[in-house]
Amino acid sequence: MHQNVIVLMITPEYLMEEKTQKEVHPQAKEYFEKGIAALRKDNLDYASKLFEQSLKKEPGFFECREALRLNQFKRAEKKSSFSKIFSKTTSSSLLPKGQLALRNNPVEAIEVAEQILNEDPYSVMGNKLLGEAATLAGFNKTALFAWEWVMKQQPDDKNNTIKYCDALVSVGELSKADECCSELAKRHPEDLAVLQLSKNLSARLTMSEGGYDKVVEGEADYRAVLKNVSEAVLLEQENRRSEQESTAESLIKEYEKRLESDVNNLKIIRSLAELYSRKKDFNRSVEYYKLFNKTNLRSDAGVDRAIVKARLANFDKQIESAESLEAEQLCKERDQFEIKQIQQLSDSYPSDLSLRFELGVLQFKANDIQSAIKSFQRSQSSPHSEIASLTYLGQCFSKRGMNDMASRTLQNALDKKEVMDDEKMDLYYQLGCVLEKTGKIEESIEQFKQIYERDIDYRDVSDRVDSYYMNLE
Repeated sequence: MHQNVIVLMITPEYLMEEKTQKEVHPQAKEYFEKGIAALRKDNLDYASKLFEQSLKKEPGFFECREALRLNQFKRAEKKSSFSKIFSKTTSSSLLPKGQLALRNNPVEAIEVAEQILNEDPYSVMGNKLLGEAATLAGFNKTALFAWEWVMKQQPDDKNNTIKYCDALVSVGELSKADECCSELAKRHPEDLAVLQLSKNLSARLTMSEGGYDKVVEGEADYRAVLKNVSEAVLLEQENRRSEQESTAESLIKEYEKRLESDVNNLKIIRSLAELYSRKKDFNRSVEYYKLFNKTNLRSDAGVDRAIVKARLANFDKQIESAESLEAEQLCKERDQFEIKQIQQLSDSYPSDLSLRFELGVLQFKANDIQSAIKSFQRSQSSPHSEIASLTYLGQCFSKRGMNDMASRTLQNALDKKEVMDDEKMDLYYQLGCVLEKTGKIEESIEQFKQIYERDIDYRDVSDRVDSYYMNLE
């Protein structure tokens, strides 16, 4: 009875589909074909713009992404040593923006990753960002494409290998994933999570080789594939295993039993905290994270952040099940809690300027402009968040009516941006608005024209520029 078979399906929150050249929008296909022609003529800058336009229209166009990467590598070969060093510095400044986008909009994070790779296609961080974002977006080929490059440069990294295995599984390469994970388990024989992953992959590969794939596709009766009742039970457990409570509960029992005889094992304590978080039992997760810090005899920045993340997730869980008025109140409490906690973390770890930048963003959204200014003035010292901090600073000054300071700050940020990307267009837009407020119409429209030449659909730039020229007539 087919209805009794539980099929493993992992559905990302922003699931989309990758497309072939035959399936994409005609305009995306046209951009792609023109890009290929430009690539063959070694007109690499033009080819890059065409591929980017195609992918903007169809983010899941995998063939185009492959062509863009080839173009990026060819461009990188022609760069001078100084340009390569400068590109790496420029690329690193985009990472915070990509990480922020990853939380809410994976497709935007993919675009940021490509901006990084456009400057430095060898960037491990850029490829990691692309791999993580593509996974969330459901672009499995793209994710594998990214993680394969990461593995070439960091083949012995455990976390990278696990994500690479996940990517292999997503495209159906179970045998290769099983082989890769088995090697990882040999290198980390004491890591229970790795051992469990290896067991799960081996079991899933066995099911695939045993004919279960045909059952999923409706080509065979599952009872003809299963040899006995115990195998059927195992099959159903495996189909539920990924990120589900049954697997987490099993691991929790195993880890808690081991913890009884090894009470100071930090790996087990942290794993338990993560497993309870996966089960959405955030209170227990926080308890184990606190136990980690207590056992470790000192606070850990990563663990402290995880505690805040778990508590915020608990708020989100309550908001989802609350009525509208209660949900509104909970949202306010969540926002206040988040600012307070990030403030405390930032004070506890003053050298971590990413926390200071995150705090500034929260303060800006809460309209606490004076506090936000202080935070961004500190976070701009970090090369990773310098331009983003200056952008927010400019907006803060503008909100307080300090338009001369706002324009200088935004111009300073623009001077540091070499690549014409979404971040630079936002800077031009913000500067244009500030100059318009001060009555400098000609200077203002020049900023909007910079965007108009690149993307006519950006915000209301088309209306602004068209209106300007109509008034000249």
